[in-house]
Amino acid sequence: MAQFKYLFTKITIGNTQIKNRILSTAHQTNHVADGIPTSDMTAYHVERAKGGVGLVILEAAAVHSSGMLTSHTIAGYDKAVIPAYSGMAAQLHQYGTKVFAQLFHGGREFIASDYRYAAWAPSAEPSLRFGTMPRPMSLDDIEEVIDGFAISAQLAKEAGLDGVEIACSHGYLPAQFWSINTNHRKDHYGGTFENRMRFILEILQRIWKTVGEEFTVGIRISADEMTMDGISVADAVKIVEYLVERVRVDFINVTSGDSSTYSGSTHIAPGSPMKHGYNALHAFKIRMAGAVPVFVGTRVVDPIEAEQIVKTGKADMVGMTRALIVDPQMPNKAIRGELNRIDACIGCLQACIGHYHKGLTIGCVQNPIAGKERKLNPLSQKIKSQQHVVVIGSGPAGLQAALSADIQGHQVTLVEQQSVIGGLLQIMRKAPMRQELAETMLDNYSRKLEKSNVKVQLGKRISRGDLLEWKPDVIICAAGSRPYLPHVQGIDDQRVTTVDNLFSSHPKRIGKRVFVFDFSGDWPGIEAALFLQEKGHEVTLFSVKLHIGQEVHQYLRNEYLRRLYQLKVNMRPHFDLGGIVQDRVIIRNLFSHEREEVADWDTIVLAYGRIPNTELFEEVKGLAPVVQQIGDCLAPRTLEEATYEGLTTALNLGLTEIKILGQGV
Repeated sequence: MAQFKYLFTKITIGNTQIKNRILSTAHQTNHVADGIPTSDMTAYHVERAKGGVGLVILEAAAVHSSGMLTSHTIAGYDKAVIPAYSGMAAQLHQYGTKVFAQLFHGGREFIASDYRYAAWAPSAEPSLRFGTMPRPMSLDDIEEVIDGFAISAQLAKEAGLDGVEIACSHGYLPAQFWSINTNHRKDHYGGTFENRMRFILEILQRIWKTVGEEFTVGIRISADEMTMDGISVADAVKIVEYLVERVRVDFINVTSGDSSTYSGSTHIAPGSPMKHGYNALHAFKIRMAGAVPVFVGTRVVDPIEAEQIVKTGKADMVGMTRALIVDPQMPNKAIRGELNRIDACIGCLQACIGHYHKGLTIGCVQNPIAGKERKLNPLSQKIKSQQHVVVIGSGPAGLQAALSADIQGHQVTLVEQQSVIGGLLQIMRKAPMRQELAETMLDNYSRKLEKSNVKVQLGKRISRGDLLEWKPDVIICAAGSRPYLPHVQGIDDQRVTTVDNLFSSHPKRIGKRVFVFDFSGDWPGIEAALFLQEKGHEVTLFSVKLHIGQEVHQYLRNEYLRRLYQLKVNMRPHFDLGGIVQDRVIIRNLFSHEREEVADWDTIVLAYGRIPNTELFEEVKGLAPVVQQIGDCLAPRTLEEATYEGLTTALNLGLTEIKILGQGV
């Protein structure tokens, strides 16, 4: 605790005293049914309250039916939300955690998972990212929405929440009114700066008139929308100065980015390898301009980083949302001085906001329990008979299985034929934009292994004899996968290599003119192209997908495409490799079926997917009462499936009835 003189001090925001400076910012869990938060949402946030977070700002709650961002949005304007809010607040308050609602209307920023309702906005100016053309709001519409903000704030107060935050960030409706690029109105809500600020000013005034002074009300703002023609820091300072001079604002939650453009949307939830805490300087400028408490987040994943932000006066509270997703106990561990026991966020975006964009409930690659607390926590607490478990393979699936089984009290041996743990993480750590992700994940697992009772045997190829001698109760095969090579003519040419080889310790020689063929639309092909282009090779990236990086989360894809364009990589989607004939590479168009023959090339790098290593499973079947395969050797997929199968397989060991996941005996 001596290391944290500022982060764990109390602070009063409006009428709310908060026990420390760590907050979980509003983020979608999709644990909403018919506009009402479910018990799964409560369980999710309770886990973070138990872990010591000072403030939780609940996910966006629509203030009007026209502002329902998706079919899983909280209907903050509906009285039926009160019991759910009340139950959540009561449980979080038991742990000293305060709770705010986020009041939201996206305006033209509209994501529809089913029926597409009409989008409302100050003017008919489309969202470039979503392709939404909104209808201009009438004066009656504006009045309804302003009233909706006030009603939603009152319902939050009646339910026992401690405050509300108005979402003005990321180009949502209030920002659409104050921006000259989205507000072309000719009435008293458009034109001059004062007119364009009228909407948010009236929202705040109406809320205070409705809820009274004994509440806490603030706003969230993008200090820099990070896009062409977007709001700048200077604009944000002017907006804040204008507001605080005219109405009470208890706090300003500073973020960056803009939902309506690809480049701007990246900053809604920036992933690895973007800089940590890069909004802190913006927050300081807002703090000086507004002279009210300021919150800031965006890739603050370490409590030491958060301590520095508060210590240096850049902000009063620090959003550490994804750090809390991966490790809900992070605040308590920091207080106890157990920094080496904190799991760090890897910035992959796959299961947090990635799930949201797929209409799925929140998850976490590194913490597979996240979002499934109500289901998996009881399973982890069941009494189990101790098992002797042998885990073969130390990629993410094997590591998660071994460590989870150890926590459950089983006797675990982890066997790895390589001299280091990690599996494909060792390949990934050499990729330009995946390095931080891989090294963070390896560090998290390495520290856990050091503190566990898992017996680790590196550089050992398991044999039937070993297993017959050890007599395990459970064998878990996590033997991974290997690169797939397409069955085309010339594939055995010495100038053909794979991404695995490119990022290995002893890669093949790479010529000047390189063709990278991408089959999966994921990171390997893109990383190979970036890596080689940066080294001076002339790279053409072919992909069978509709567009480059199709399977990468959109915010990461934005960064990949930005870098590919900056490096001037030649990109050609819709093509695959037809083979090598008479020293010419055959390129096939997947739509027209036209073939091109290219003679000017030196090296081909393949990112053509992976084949499961199933041979070991077939060899060891029957050598233990339970034999299972998980991760890529069951079927090559993503990190998320690997860690989830590792966890759930371990949680089911030693139960009277074992629930088998995937293929097993």
